Amino acid sequence: MLRQFFEYARYLKPVVKLFIAALAAGALAAAASGFGFPVMIAKVFPVVFDNTQIPPEIHDIIARTVAPEHMHVAVLVAVCSLLPLIFAIRGIGSFFNVYWISIVSMKVLEEIRLDAFSRLQTLPLSFIDRQKRGDLISRLLNDAAGVQSGLVVAANDIIKQPLTLLAALGFLVYQVFVNPHTAIVLLNLGLIALAVWPIRFFGRRIMKKAKLAQEELGNITAAAQENLAAQREIRSYGMQEQQVGLFLGLIQRFFQINLRTVKYRHFLVPVLEIVTALGLGILLVKGNEMGMTKAEFTALAAALFMCYDPLKRLGVTLTNLKSAYASLERINYILKEPDTMPEPSDPVPLGRASGRLDYDHVSFSYDGTRHVLNGIDIHIRPGEVVGLVGPSGAGKTTFASLLPRFYDVSSGAVLVDGVDVRAATLHDVRKNIAFVSQHPVLFHGTIMENIRLGRQDATDEEVIASARSASADEFIMGMPEGYQTVLGDGGSGLSGGQRQRVAIARAFLKDAPILILDEATASLDAESEAQIQHELDRLVEGRTALIVAHRFSSIRVATRILVFEDGRIVGDGTHEQLYASCPLYRELYDRQSL
Repeated sequence: MLRQFFEYARYLKPVVKLFIAALAAGALAAAASGFGFPVMIAKVFPVVFDNTQIPPEIHDIIARTVAPEHMHVAVLVAVCSLLPLIFAIRGIGSFFNVYWISIVSMKVLEEIRLDAFSRLQTLPLSFIDRQKRGDLISRLLNDAAGVQSGLVVAANDIIKQPLTLLAALGFLVYQVFVNPHTAIVLLNLGLIALAVWPIRFFGRRIMKKAKLAQEELGNITAAAQENLAAQREIRSYGMQEQQVGLFLGLIQRFFQINLRTVKYRHFLVPVLEIVTALGLGILLVKGNEMGMTKAEFTALAAALFMCYDPLKRLGVTLTNLKSAYASLERINYILKEPDTMPEPSDPVPLGRASGRLDYDHVSFSYDGTRHVLNGIDIHIRPGEVVGLVGPSGAGKTTFASLLPRFYDVSSGAVLVDGVDVRAATLHDVRKNIAFVSQHPVLFHGTIMENIRLGRQDATDEEVIASARSASADEFIMGMPEGYQTVLGDGGSGLSGGQRQRVAIARAFLKDAPILILDEATASLDAESEAQIQHELDRLVEGRTALIVAHRFSSIRVATRILVFEDGRIVGDGTHEQLYASCPLYRELYDRQSL
């Protein structure tokens, strides 16, 4: 298990000096606790309660500077000053240990989350499509925090607590060397072996329950995210109580699983405390039999406590590590997911494409069994505007999605200007393609920023010119802040037609030679579609365009139409040619006309 965490030690590299400093501060606090406390008790108590046991070295030093009548008070002050000194060393060491470890933890958490988020940006869409969005969010937020806790906090305790134990053992060895008759105390250390079994027993159960708890937390996040995204549907169908009941079931299940985790984690503490008390009880009996003084017993008891206490804390740390391991496995699901669409090792430069597209005997399957596209062999000339029609599920959108490498072909090849899209970099391929979907995504930010997504280095004047080309400038300037108007999530505050115009302006700004319109007007009413269609007609001018459409009015600008059925192209030609020769096309067209 620890080996898995060591793989994440690379996240400590940027802050390794601060981490070492934190460990050094922890070691200082450990030495003050494990060795300093017993020494303080051994030196202070005899002086306070038995004046005859003044350490000779202290007596000689003080006698040189203090009059005999003040010797008692001076010795008492000197010896008792050990108490605040040791507590100060322990307190300062603990403060810097916790403070610096907190900084390291936050830095590590930042890097883990960034790596996981960056990984999600590059993994194939097929991976994203298989997941619940809320569960991925939970892995990014909650599980990353769990890994951070296991990596940094546990690593700190795994080093600091054994140092405290060693310091306390050092005092015991020293005490036995000074007073051999106290060697019996070393027998108590055999009780440490009793503590190993409960740590192992509870650790296994904690890891299992913690993994289930993290999975349930992911389900809760997914349910909440799905609910908030579908509020209109939920309210219109009166599903509020059903949704509340569903959410209640999820949080109750999480409660039960989490309760078992808490039970196992915290039951370990009293078990280890019983072992500690047993060791101190044995020492009390044996010490009485051997005539051990109060000071000797107290010092040895403190040292033994400092042996058992770090062991107890180490046991808690190891159980927490087991819990963090469950998070590690879940975050690894993202970080170690193999990239089935890697960048080429020796990419072919693509430059600005002319727009020639070739689908060379292309087949594609989402799950490796049923082909969504089968044996597609088609060639599209530069500047050709091609409409893609057919029943739902026929493969139109998949055909278009293979071009920007949202997915990779199962067999065959997709080529742009004779270059296999898998042989060029994703950046080179996608910079040549502009995409307008049925439900364009607008991000939280200004309208200016949303249009500029088409080309990040565009000037304000270029953004405004693109908006004018998309007939968006008029409604934008009519808004309170114009182009600086801040949009809500998903572009809330704009109508469907306005959102579509912003997306079209984005495509105008990108000025890519290849254009994909995926049901770009399907969600609009007839009037809005007629208005938007004029801008789309201008957008496709001089570009190679693929227009996925159910409405035939959307492809009136197309110079060529491909008809899809069950993953195959069953018709290829103009409207007149297809209406005369392709029964499926004629059926679809007549049905929509009626």
